[in-house]
Amino acid sequence: MSGKAKYILRIAALFALLLIPIFYALVTAIDLEHAWIKKIAYLTVVIVMLFLPALILKARTYFIVEGVFNFFFFPIDIVSLYLNRQSASVPFVQNILHTDFHESLELLISIWPLCLCVVALWLLYFILAVGVENHYLISGRGRKIIAISAICMALIGYGTMVVYQKRVYPSKPGKIVMKDAVDLVWMKLYKIYPYNLYMDLADIIQSHRQQRQMQVALDDFRFGIKPCKQDSPSLYILVIGEAARYDHWSLNGYARETSPRLRQRIGLISFDSVYAQANLTSYSLPLIITRATARNADLAYREKTLPEAFREAGFYAGLITQQPPSSLVSRSMNACDMHSYHAENVDIAGHYDAQMIDPLRAHIQDTMQFFLLHSLGCHFRYELRYPASFACFQPVIGNTSGYAMIAKENKEPLINAYDNAILYTDYFLNELIAYADSLNRPAVVLYISDHGESFWDDERNLSLHGSYVLSEYEYHVPMFIWYSNEYAALYPDKVKILQQNKTTPISSDVVFYSMLDLAGIPDIVDSTRSICSPFLSSMDTIYVHSGSGEIVPMAIH
Repeated sequence: MSGKAKYILRIAALFALLLIPIFYALVTAIDLEHAWIKKIAYLTVVIVMLFLPALILKARTYFIVEGVFNFFFFPIDIVSLYLNRQSASVPFVQNILHTDFHESLELLISIWPLCLCVVALWLLYFILAVGVENHYLISGRGRKIIAISAICMALIGYGTMVVYQKRVYPSKPGKIVMKDAVDLVWMKLYKIYPYNLYMDLADIIQSHRQQRQMQVALDDFRFGIKPCKQDSPSLYILVIGEAARYDHWSLNGYARETSPRLRQRIGLISFDSVYAQANLTSYSLPLIITRATARNADLAYREKTLPEAFREAGFYAGLITQQPPSSLVSRSMNACDMHSYHAENVDIAGHYDAQMIDPLRAHIQDTMQFFLLHSLGCHFRYELRYPASFACFQPVIGNTSGYAMIAKENKEPLINAYDNAILYTDYFLNELIAYADSLNRPAVVLYISDHGESFWDDERNLSLHGSYVLSEYEYHVPMFIWYSNEYAALYPDKVKILQQNKTTPISSDVVFYSMLDLAGIPDIVDSTRSICSPFLSSMDTIYVHSGSGEIVPMAIH
């Protein structure tokens, strides 16, 4: 074999090694499953981006740099793809950083043959890289072609996102569409190795910085709640749902039987007129678990959260989430007696809300307890929110459907999958209530969705949520409460008032005060904003954060 042939073979071997996680993603990533056009586009983008550093670096330097910043970390992405069928995400990287050293060592020892293979690949790569001649890998013309290709691909990608945004959100102003399109193009990097790892790490560092800043600011904060003195154990659970709209529950009159279990549950009250303060989780969630409202949203970051208020009252507090926690939720988790969260991307199959019951069950004690559960609920992709046994409404598109499938012509299968997700939520909540009931103690489970969802319901043709033009389908949310017989015996007046208030128009800002009032913690309760208070105020106007961040007054009909 000639020297030139050997050199070409060496370069080919180096590129083949660099592309190991990319090839593995092509055959395992759920986003690319059964989609050859996506696979081709993904591979093209990855190869172009892989070559970008070669535009300015000579060959040996290029391969050594790629080895240090790319190839050295490929096992992380391989493991994430193997376990989750997704490239490494922020929670996955965070889990790695927080893993105990001795546990990690035990795991590595248990899979020592694989570890040896990885080390052998590392050695092979760097031996090959050191032997590369240090001149430009690509000619001047080739570098220009790659640079132009990269620019064209970025423009095409950006243009595609602009068209997509305009189709899905036709009411968005042009400037907002262009900004959101940039954000979407940027988000694609989170699925391309190794850029995803470095972006994940940057997000983790920023999140930790925000948590430290919040913690310092709130170290001395107190609500002024006196410790409760209750003789018997009790249990209070707040479940925050995701993207569930009020009118898709048979419990609330929907024609389809989407909540058969809860509809027969004794001691359950569904509230007719509850309105979320935002149509996006990032805006809505802080306004549910703190005293902040849409008109003073910054209060969420100047005060502590509901679990911390319960702790101040002497309760054992826990926080369990199925969604990657925001900096606010992470800070609250760290202040709780226990916390648990599934450390992966929301688009992973087999990631179901009923899995939250096990960690709750493991931490039940004979004392006063409060748990906050943040579910995945009906988060798109709907088909991933429930097991196959709950696929009652057909047809559905299938669990490989991406955002490109969000089109009016797919309305029927999308709604079918969405209703299946609500049917599973009914199952999950009923199982949770059944467990709480089995404890034979005063217990309350309150459920509220963070916002609703649109399905081309009117001439505005809105879909999903976060619309800039507000739709009642996105902020009229289900809320219901269940109480045990023991609770009814302990607080008969509260139960009576709950029944009386079920038709009162209210905002989601009642949750914070209502949970404390339900638990017999009156110190900071605003009686006009508690569902078990005879002084609950009826609202004729609510203020809602739209997807643009604008606060819009909305009349209640």
